[in-house]
Amino acid sequence: MIRKAVLALCIAAPLAACGETEQEADATRAAATFYDIVLSERTSGVPEAEMRAKLRPVISPDLDSLLAQAAEAERRHTERVNNEEPPYLQGDIFSSLFEGATGYEISGCDEKGDHLVECDVQLVHDAEEPLQWKDTVRLVPSDAKTWLVDDIAYGGGWDFAPKGTLKEMLSAVIEAEG
Repeated sequence: MIRKAVLALCIAAPLAACGETEQEADATRAAATFYDIVLSERTSGVPEAEMRAKLRPVISPDLDSLLAQAAEAERRHTERVNNEEPPYLQGDIFSSLFEGATGYEISGCDEKGDHLVECDVQLVHDAEEPLQWKDTVRLVPSDAKTWLVDDIAYGGGWDFAPKGTLKEMLSAVIEAEG
């Protein structure tokens, strides 16, 4: 019995010392799962149905719905212009860099209330000239008591980096073809 108590204390003490709550630790794991999927799949533009299915367990229903609506808007746009114009969204929409990240590190999560946790994500694109930046992923609780990615605030500071958030960008595409 005492051995279990000491073991539990040894496990909990480092978390407490870091100031990370269980909620923040759960959000960190959820964000990491999301980025593992995104970086392994390397999609461009609004993801197709197969990729959205892979993301569905780790994204909010609201974000999932916006992705589906934006995909439909992109389809209508392509049809309307006889495939003579590029899609509205190109490149990696899940990070500030068009080419996408090749690595990430969740550098900290903060509770912003009972229904929102924000995690700073340090992203890197390894190339001849490596690039690093910070985006912020926003997570909301699910009915299953887990955290789900709900939005991404872009943090890239270079020319042509997207501004605002992923949800704002998706909403603009939906509105353009509405």
